Amino acid sequence: MSERWNALFDAAEQLARARALDEVVDVVRKTARNVIDAQGVTFVVREGDHCHYIAEDAIAPLWAGRSFSLSECVPGWVMLHGEPAIIPDVRADPRVPKDFYRGTFVESVVMMPVRAGADEAAIGAYWSEPGAPDDTTVELIGMLARYVGAAIANVALQDSFELLNRTAAAVAVERDLDTIVQMVTDAGVELTGAEFGAFFYNEVDEKGERYTLYSLSGAPREAFARFPMPRNTEVFAPTFTGTGVVRSDNIRLDPRYGKSAPYHGMPEGHLPVTSYLAVPVKSRSGEVHGGLFFGHHQEARFTADHETALLGIAGHAAIAIDNARLNQATEAEIRARRAAEAELRYLNASLEHRIAERTAEIQAQADRLAESERHFRMLVEGVSDYAIYLLDPQGNITNWNPGAERIKGYNADEILGRNFSTFYTEEDREAGIPARALEIATRTGRYESEGWRIRKDGSQLWVSAVIDAIRDKDGQLVGFAKITRDLTEKREIEEQLRQSQKMEAVGQLTGGIAHDFNNLLTIITGNIDIALRMLENPADGGRVRRAIGNAMKGAERASALTQRLLAFSRRQPLAPKPLDLDKVVAGLSDLLKRSLGELIHLEVVSSPGLWPVEADPNQLESALVNLAVNARDAIVDSGTLTIETANAYLDADYAAAHAEVPPGNYVVIAVSDTGVGMPRDVLARVFEPFFTTKEVGHGTGLGLSQVYGFVKQSGGHVNVYSEEGCGTTVKIYLPRFTGASIEDAPVETAYEPRSARGEAVLVVEDDAEVRAFSADVLRDAGYQVLEAGDGAAALRILERRNQRVDLLFTDVVMPGLSGRELSDRARQLRPNLKVLYTSGYTRNAIVHGGRLDPGVELLPKPFTSRSLMLRVRDLLDARTGKRLLLIEDDPAVRTLAIEALRSAGYLSEPAANAAEGLGRLRAAQGGYDAVVIATGPSEKDSDALLKEIRGQWADLPVLITGAASPSAESAQAVVRLVRPYTVQSIIDGLKRLGIT
Repeated sequence: MSERWNALFDAAEQLARARALDEVVDVVRKTARNVIDAQGVTFVVREGDHCHYIAEDAIAPLWAGRSFSLSECVPGWVMLHGEPAIIPDVRADPRVPKDFYRGTFVESVVMMPVRAGADEAAIGAYWSEPGAPDDTTVELIGMLARYVGAAIANVALQDSFELLNRTAAAVAVERDLDTIVQMVTDAGVELTGAEFGAFFYNEVDEKGERYTLYSLSGAPREAFARFPMPRNTEVFAPTFTGTGVVRSDNIRLDPRYGKSAPYHGMPEGHLPVTSYLAVPVKSRSGEVHGGLFFGHHQEARFTADHETALLGIAGHAAIAIDNARLNQATEAEIRARRAAEAELRYLNASLEHRIAERTAEIQAQADRLAESERHFRMLVEGVSDYAIYLLDPQGNITNWNPGAERIKGYNADEILGRNFSTFYTEEDREAGIPARALEIATRTGRYESEGWRIRKDGSQLWVSAVIDAIRDKDGQLVGFAKITRDLTEKREIEEQLRQSQKMEAVGQLTGGIAHDFNNLLTIITGNIDIALRMLENPADGGRVRRAIGNAMKGAERASALTQRLLAFSRRQPLAPKPLDLDKVVAGLSDLLKRSLGELIHLEVVSSPGLWPVEADPNQLESALVNLAVNARDAIVDSGTLTIETANAYLDADYAAAHAEVPPGNYVVIAVSDTGVGMPRDVLARVFEPFFTTKEVGHGTGLGLSQVYGFVKQSGGHVNVYSEEGCGTTVKIYLPRFTGASIEDAPVETAYEPRSARGEAVLVVEDDAEVRAFSADVLRDAGYQVLEAGDGAAALRILERRNQRVDLLFTDVVMPGLSGRELSDRARQLRPNLKVLYTSGYTRNAIVHGGRLDPGVELLPKPFTSRSLMLRVRDLLDARTGKRLLLIEDDPAVRTLAIEALRSAGYLSEPAANAAEGLGRLRAAQGGYDAVVIATGPSEKDSDALLKEIRGQWADLPVLITGAASPSAESAQAVVRLVRPYTVQSIIDGLKRLGIT
């Protein structure tokens, strides 16, 4: 036993003399067996989160040179917990990783922690049989571990002293500041074992302004590049103010930490810091140069010895920085003194020469200025096409050239000293235009304008004028320079050219209209003549109807031509609605397929998420049909027509290239064909009215001009791309609509409503034949009709107190009072009077910006008897309180029920099926007093329709005919009748709903 203790004491003496870690390890390896009496000895040090087996002395080396995670090895457990691991049986202890020990001789283990300041290590012993270590052996191993810890600490202290001395010696002779701080930072990281360190230090630039720089060690510069410099927060303040050292085993738990915006703690992406040590660097004068900062992601890595050593390094660094800055200041002063001396010698040597040169330069400048003034005076006085003169700050004339005398008629003696407003018209002077011109020129530096001016003899001339402000070198206004050019003759020539172009365009337009209308009038008059002759022979009734039908078709073509002319001129009254272009194209596809024929394939490319637009649906469909027909005619034999929709953004560059297009969001519909394409000369004229490449008699030449006018009137943009042999693409851009949601269009029916109560309609029309036609249609429909040829006659009828008038049907454009003026005065007499306008061209009376004014009802000319009856009935039925919607699929029953309900005083409108009924409800926005559902015996279908109605109009009364009992009511405002029903049973049911 005494031999083992003696061996231990010998080992202690050898460890005390060790000057390096290798010596400590060597002592352990050589003497441990004698002390511990084990089959194997190991030495393990901690490197971050791993155990590193730096040496082993065993039967066979086990893990020498290898590293394991702290959590998967016995030395790691010892270092994490700071206590020994005595394991009599490695196979029974949960701390032992069985896979590591399988196949080794080890059956029992003793592992002891080694504490050496912040450094951690462990020594251990292995035995080949279980339960081998006794208490004395464990005690001996523990004492050896303590001796090893003291030896490691002693080695670290010796290393620290050597490092400190080397650093002090190095920075003492260094004069470059960047090199000094980098050396100090590197030494601090090596001395403390920190993962990284930084030296933030203050610097003063040439302007005397302070800014902060930094050096790094143990981390790349990019790790701090995106973070701001440290500030005097609670954690950093002691370092930057020089009041003390900050050392923390876990800075994140420090009460001074995490109080500063914007991070309130560790910024995202910052190197992880747990252990923290910061030391101020202060000069002998007390000035704080900066601070040394060190960090480690593990806890408790810095000790008081580290703090003491860093204070020593900081002191050496402060002295070195003072010396470096003193050296820099001395060198800068020497350089400045030498430069000043050199400059003074140069000035003394060249002063007389420079004075002579400067005198000659001033004289040359004066000569050039005089010559420039002479040339300028000659130039100004030689200009006769421009009036060039000067004004003082008040606008009084101070200089006058011959051109001004020729243009204005005044000589210099007559005009100098007078105000330049003399040349303005009396109206312009009263409007303050001369003063405003000087104000703008003073504020912006220049004023440009064109306008009429007055010569001395009183005659007028059209001029272009520019006024430039003149300021002295201090920016003070000293006057104005004014240049005036006479553009009277040029303006007259341009006006003549515009008039000539206008007359040429009118001639072309008139010729086209005359040609097409003469053709149409030939059709109309010829067929009417045939009909008149055939009326004399009753047997020719079929030919009479055919002739009248042909005349009607000619009239319809004339109407279409008129609408195209209005569309081209952007005078067509539009009734825009929110639209989904994909639905519009889908609805037209069947019609387009029939129009294109079997040899042309129609391809429709829709766009999910398409924005809505606001446009007149009828005119949009007409435009698409026009484009499709043009494409069909351009395709030889077979080909493809593609209609594609998409969202688009027209940017500022596109708007700059197309002046009429504002930038923004649009919906584009592109119509492309694989036809013959167009040459450039045809493409340049494609939107001209009556221009066509088709043979005579094929097309009016108004198709594309109609499309152009409609798109422009809708606030959009149209462009054509074509190349010979490669087809044509027409792109229509309509502005994105951001208003209310899109509603489905109502379903059209053949319903022709009549008067139920003999309402009175006042027809006002200056054209006698149109007035007679309108009056006959309304009389045949059961209305009382009053007629007036102009607005004055209509007002006289309305002034009769006992004369009933329920609706005013008036033309818009009439001599004397217009239709809008008549309506305004009529409503003063009868505030509740309903008004329906009609017109072929409104002249902006009820249409502004291409759209009907709010609340205006218009029936465009020409109109049919059915369209007139429908619009009159709709207006009279609006808000009457007895409006019914009857949904019945049997036509005979539907007609009978409508007539019977009318006889009972109800205003009934028919629908042939559920889809048509829902369409009418949406179009009227639920504006019915009740809905009668009699679509068939299926109670399931009726309930489905009722659910649709309730989804949008929760309180609308509904009467359903079916198989249920008459008393069965499924919900509020619902009455059910047994089928077959009678009109009286419907009336009784409506009374139960409160509709009488």
